[in-house]
Amino acid sequence: MFRKIVVPLTTLAAVAVLCMIVSPTGASERRRFTNDVYVIGQKASINEPVAGSVQIYRGDVVVANAIAGDLLVLGGSVTFTGAGRVDGNLIYAASRVSNAENRIRGHIYPLASLEGAAVSMTKNAIVASLLLVWLIAAIVVTLMSGREIRLSSAEVRSSALHCFVLGLVALTSFVLTAIAFSYLVPYVVGIPLLAALAVFAILTKVYGMIAVFHAVGTLVAGSRTRQQLASRKWLRGDLAMVVIGVLLLGAIRMIPVAGTIVWGLASVFAVGTALATKFGRREPWFLEFRAANA
Repeated sequence: MFRKIVVPLTTLAAVAVLCMIVSPTGASERRRFTNDVYVIGQKASINEPVAGSVQIYRGDVVVANAIAGDLLVLGGSVTFTGAGRVDGNLIYAASRVSNAENRIRGHIYPLASLEGAAVSMTKNAIVASLLLVWLIAAIVVTLMSGREIRLSSAEVRSSALHCFVLGLVALTSFVLTAIAFSYLVPYVVGIPLLAALAVFAILTKVYGMIAVFHAVGTLVAGSRTRQQLASRKWLRGDLAMVVIGVLLLGAIRMIPVAGTIVWGLASVFAVGTALATKFGRREPWFLEFRAANA
């Protein structure tokens, strides 16, 4: 009975802690991811300073405070008032801009212009560069540990819920452990502990994401077994599956808001997959109990 309620209670606790950690406060009409703000199909008021950029799609915006990054508005009006200003650039399309004199430290670009298109693509270029790094890392790791990646990919496809729950609990544990170690920083010992935790978390995320790439590529290719992959002339082998997964999830990552959500969910699956399979080795984390022979 106790074992049956441990997993649900642990999952609920992990969800509650993550919600308290990542949920924004005082932002009922906008969606905030990291330091950026995205508003889709509704009016918005920037009444508090924004550390990143603001993107408005099909909505009006009133800028009453400072925006540290760029302001992108597609299909809505922009009105500056009070202490409103933009430290970066203002890029707009099919929009009306009011009271913007001396409030834009950068440049004002119509999106239809070449300069506006180039500025609006800056963030996508950064994301594309990171995806290129992911692609190179995925190729290298797959060439070195193809069997392990394949086994982990099979785990996330066959036990997706288990991997997700384990990843959720693991991420919560990483955050809580980092908070606990931070209190030890004044005593010096906290610094190597935080460094070790960071290295382990990064390795877990990187390996797990590559396994998720392989799983996504396998699902898209429609191949369930290694024999099916080997019998093909095209789209065959573990490397092809990983590349397909990187390209597909990378394309989704370029979509505002939805891409961030999908990539975050993939990260949860990634951490859970890496831990569930012990980085593809499928060995127990602790010594198994064996009865002594008489």
